[in-house]
Amino acid sequence: MRRSGGRQRICLEVRADGIAWAESGGLAGFSDCLPAKREDVLGSLSSERGWAGADTTLILPLDQYQVFQLERPEGIDESELGDALKWKLKDFLDFNPSDAVSGAFLFPEDASRGRGNLVNVVAARKSLVSELVTLVENCGLALVSIDIAELALRNLVSRIDPDRRGAALVYMRERFGQMIVCKGEALYLSRRLDVTSDDLRDASSQESSVQSLALEMQRSLDYYESQLGQVPPAVIRLVARDNVLPLSSMLATYVAASVETLDWAPFGLEEPLDSRCLIAWSASLATARKGDGIVQQVNLYTDDLRSRQGKLQAGTALSVLVLGLVALVVAAGVVRYQESQLQAKVGTLQQQSEKLQSSVEQLTGEVNARQPDPAVEAALESVTATLVRRQQLLGRVENLIATEAIGFSAPLLALARQVPQGLWLTQIRLDARQGNVGLAGKAQSGRLVPVYLEKLGDEPAFAGKTFGSFRLDREEDGRWIEFRVATDTDGEVAQ
Repeated sequence: MRRSGGRQRICLEVRADGIAWAESGGLAGFSDCLPAKREDVLGSLSSERGWAGADTTLILPLDQYQVFQLERPEGIDESELGDALKWKLKDFLDFNPSDAVSGAFLFPEDASRGRGNLVNVVAARKSLVSELVTLVENCGLALVSIDIAELALRNLVSRIDPDRRGAALVYMRERFGQMIVCKGEALYLSRRLDVTSDDLRDASSQESSVQSLALEMQRSLDYYESQLGQVPPAVIRLVARDNVLPLSSMLATYVAASVETLDWAPFGLEEPLDSRCLIAWSASLATARKGDGIVQQVNLYTDDLRSRQGKLQAGTALSVLVLGLVALVVAAGVVRYQESQLQAKVGTLQQQSEKLQSSVEQLTGEVNARQPDPAVEAALESVTATLVRRQQLLGRVENLIATEAIGFSAPLLALARQVPQGLWLTQIRLDARQGNVGLAGKAQSGRLVPVYLEKLGDEPAFAGKTFGSFRLDREEDGRWIEFRVATDTDGEVAQ
């Protein structure tokens, strides 16, 4: 595991749930830890794997920075674009631009569509980045650059697009997904997909979540074609941690392009990479090759983030001490002056308070002297009685609703417990009054349906029920079996 020739290079992504790492040799891993334990975990990794003094690239996760597209000003060097343009982001950032770490990378000219020369400006909160810099330096690593997740993933997508015709990648994390589209080594499009892994795994929300994810993917391809003037890629590669879920085949029904799980064999991996390491591992694929197009790179490790070591000379320290004493004397004088001013204001406010108290007492006496109007009291009693009757009626309605809702909990729990692997429910009809049940769904095999119905018969909620209507159909492409069953012969599953 030792490096042979040249300096070892480490890529790190510090996430909320742990630390993802990758070495320049291609090895990668993930260490679970809470934020409070990051330094201990990273220090142990550095010691165990011999990373002391290794050149380190820190990759900011997707949710720790923002990217904005702006017009490139003339006469400014590329290395100064980030600082020059971050002040234009004051209306878009939720913090002051002076507290931001910024950088910029070029936008492809053939995608500008008459909008001039554009650049992508990256902005991150300085305090957050400073914590990560301190973490890396405290663990004995030599931080050389700070990159962003999109450009790290770009390194992977460029490897699956050797003909430079365009390629797309969808990376699903636990709380969201990210889709990027590249052509060669140039990043053209990056889009956040607001679909969680829990929604995709939950049988009750799975279908709608898959449709939402597919819709966002298709919109990205349409934008890439219509607004950027590029030919959309024919294949979308998918990387997700939950490999058991046939997500690629589920998405292919709704997306024009074909959706395939990323093949790891061309990268020399016998097994799929842990998706939590994907960004760090993709960053380790970066090379010095610039290609034929633009060079897109960003380094947020600016000078004001670098540690400055040095000691004050004795004379300088004495000067600082004298200045500090002078400042204290001046501050004491200012405080005394402000105290006298405040005492004068307190006296004035006390006089005003006494006048207000006298006015309040006079108004209170006038109010107490007034007698209540009998007509107003009668109207108030009538309104009060009406409100009481309506509250009683509302309580009865709520009791009826609660009684009605209880009748569905047991059947729904039974349906959820007995769903076998390879079978999905798409529609459910429960009639609490008549006791009728209707189900519809899809299965990988026709034999799974009777097995499921037999298991339901063992549930107390379905004891004694007989499914009088039973129908199986195979889809046109032959991949799934669609089924519909109902306890009542003429029943149909509610949409």
